[in-house]
This record gives sequence, structure tokens and C-alpha cells, in this order.
Amino acid sequence: MKRLLLWIYQAGLLLFGACYLALRAARGRGLPGIRERLASYSPRTRERLGRMRGPVWIHAVSVGEVLAARPLIEEMRRRFPAKEWVVSTVTPTGREMAEKNLRDSRTEVIYLPWDLGPVVERALRAVRPALFLSFETELWPVLFDRLGRRGVPIAVVNGRISPRGYRRYLWVRPLMQKVLEPVGLFLTQSPQDARRFASLGAAKDRLVVSGNMKWDGNAGSSAGFSPEQMRVLLGLGGAQKLLTAGSTHPGEEKAVLEAYGRLKKRHPGLRLLIVPRHPERIPEVEQEARRAGFTTVRKSRLNGSTGAPADPVVLLDTVGELAGFYRISDIVFVGGSLIPHGGHNLMEPASLGRPILTGPHLQNFQEVAESLRQAGGMRVVRDGAELEQAVGQLLRDPAQAGQMGGRAQAVFRENQGAVKRTVDLIALRWGRELS
Repeated sequence: MKRLLLWIYQAGLLLFGACYLALRAARGRGLPGIRERLASYSPRTRERLGRMRGPVWIHAVSVGEVLAARPLIEEMRRRFPAKEWVVSTVTPTGREMAEKNLRDSRTEVIYLPWDLGPVVERALRAVRPALFLSFETELWPVLFDRLGRRGVPIAVVNGRISPRGYRRYLWVRPLMQKVLEPVGLFLTQSPQDARRFASLGAAKDRLVVSGNMKWDGNAGSSAGFSPEQMRVLLGLGGAQKLLTAGSTHPGEEKAVLEAYGRLKKRHPGLRLLIVPRHPERIPEVEQEARRAGFTTVRKSRLNGSTGAPADPVVLLDTVGELAGFYRISDIVFVGGSLIPHGGHNLMEPASLGRPILTGPHLQNFQEVAESLRQAGGMRVVRDGAELEQAVGQLLRDPAQAGQMGGRAQAVFRENQGAVKRTVDLIALRWGRELS
């Protein structure tokens, strides 16, 4: 039965993959890392992997998971100094972040192999992992099956299942039961996530609520700039205020720009930084800003000695610097939330004591959002008009904005510790094999 389910899954994946590649080719867009996704590694990568002896393979799909993986890897390196590491991602931005923050002489970065039997087998022969750690919702049927056959321990760390994802998994519950079978440990963000894993077939004696590791992330900087230098870079004067719209999606930039246009009339010292979730959308956002009557400048084109030209909307077109700009923001709007995407990382601005505004679509961060909302560190806005109202109120009352940021930061500090709990549980289960 398991073989049949995996065969059907791979046939569907192969068909989808062929259509996806054909569509990208028709649009003149290749797929970065296509050879590596087929487990055909460069001589340099093969040589580095060949020198490793039983590395820990950590899979983190994109930017947020890579950032969450960093403190986990640092703690595991401290506990197991002799181990080596392989980090895989799916998205090019995740890959870029991993290259920038995690690659060193003992850590190799690769793309996750496509979940097809021959491809996965080639990858496993190259990597030969001693342990596989999969972040959050990354559940790959063939990869898990082949790891299980080889006797490689698997742990799902920082595990979560969104309501939408849960409903989809229920449609293929027989397959999910087989997928979860070889996993030795499920370390989930919340009791609700643990219950969802259990209902899909995870063994209850392998489920532990360890908390959300994104609370343990380090507050960022931007390309080595101090907060003062970053304000100069953006051309911010002493009395000017910065509104940052982070991780935005199509439809959200328009709402933000319209709200900003109205706010600007009453608060001429207000500046706007927009950070699209996907940097390749920068030209699209530039056009949206022009239609709204604004000039724009890309952060990569700013000169640190002269700062930004007169009063543009700044677009962050570099990866891994959002937290640094959150640090100098007076108000933060976190995107992926005015549209039904599910929200994005609320912990970064909370860690920096910034007052947070976000839309109502927060199913990927339900418990985090509720903790922040109940503490008064975050406010939900339903559309551009409510965003305008909330920003205006915080600009008129800086004391309220400061209190809101302080409450968000207090919630952040109260929820830290998941990384240590996760490593403790991994060490308890597989410490002998990792030493």
C-alpha cells in the first residue's frame, strides 16, 4: 500500500514539475539550481560533501526558516563541536540567506533534491547524513521514506501545521500516515500543532511541544551599518519618522501606498520603506508607487555618504536586511496579512520593541499573534483605511507607540527558550550518535 501511494505521489509530482518548468521556460525564466535540485552537484560541492562524515542535514525551506535555523545550528555546534552540517533550502532567497549566514568550512549549502526516488537516492549517496532535521511544515514523502530505509533518524523541528495545510493533508491522510511513520521526533510549536500531527498519524509518544524557535532569533543589523548610519543611508532627519511595510505581497503595496499618501498630507515628516516578500517583484512595486504619485529608490542604489534623494519611497531589494531596518523603524506593518496568505514573522519587530500593525489573515502565526495582541503589542487592521488610522494615531501619540513596542518586546522575551529545549531533546534521543 505504501509503495502504491508513493508511486502515485511521484507520478503527480513529475507531471506538476514538468508543467511548472515548461511554464517558466515559456515566460523566459529558468529555475535557479536546476541541476542541484536533481542531485547533480558541482565538483566543488561533491568534494566538500565527500569529505564529510555523517553530517547533520538541516532542511529550511526559505528565508524565515533559515533565520530560525541559525541559533539552532549555533547551539548544536556548541553541544557537538565535531559534527559537520548540510543545510538545504527550496527558494533562491533562502539559499542566498543560508550562503550568507551559515556556510563555513564545516557547513555546506545545497538545494533540496526533488522528491523523486532516483533523485533522492543520488542526494543521499552524496550527503550520507547521520541525522535529518526538517523545519516546520516540510514533510517530503519520498525523502522521509528513503531516509527511514537507511536507518537515518528524522526529526521535525519547530513543527507547525496551518489550518489550511491541515485541511489539505486530511484529503491525503493515508499517505500522510506513511510519510510520518519514519519520523522519530516531532517537536512542535504549540499544543494545537501537536494535535494536528497526531490526527494525521504521528505517534503520540514521539510528540513534544518545544515552542517556537523563531522567538529565539537574533535581532538583525543591515550590512554592517549602525542604526545611525542606516538613518543617514535613508536620508532620515532627526524629526522624521519611518514606517516600514515588511514582507508585502501583491495587493498590499497599493493599500500601503494609498494610506501613506493620505498620511503624508498630515505628517510631512513621515517616510516609507517597502520590503516585498519576493525581491523579484521590485519592478512591479516601483510601477505601483509611480501610479500612486511617488518617486522610488532601491536601497542597493543608495550611497551611504549622501543618503537618499529627496523624500522617495525606499524599496529594500537586498536579502537578509529586513530586521536591521525594523530596528530603525518607528512603526512596522507586517505583510502577507491583508490578503489571505497567512502572515509573516511577527517576532522580528517584537524583538526590537517596535509597535506592530498587521492584517487579519494570520493563520500561520495564530498563537504568536494572539500573544502579542492580548499583551497590547500588536494591532490588527483590516484594510488600508484602518492602516492609515492606526499609523496616524501612533504618530500623534509617541508615548502610546513606545508602550506598544515595549509590550511586544516583553512578549518576545517571555517566549524564548525553544532552541535550548529542542537541542536538549535531540541530544537526549540521539546524543550518542552525534558525539
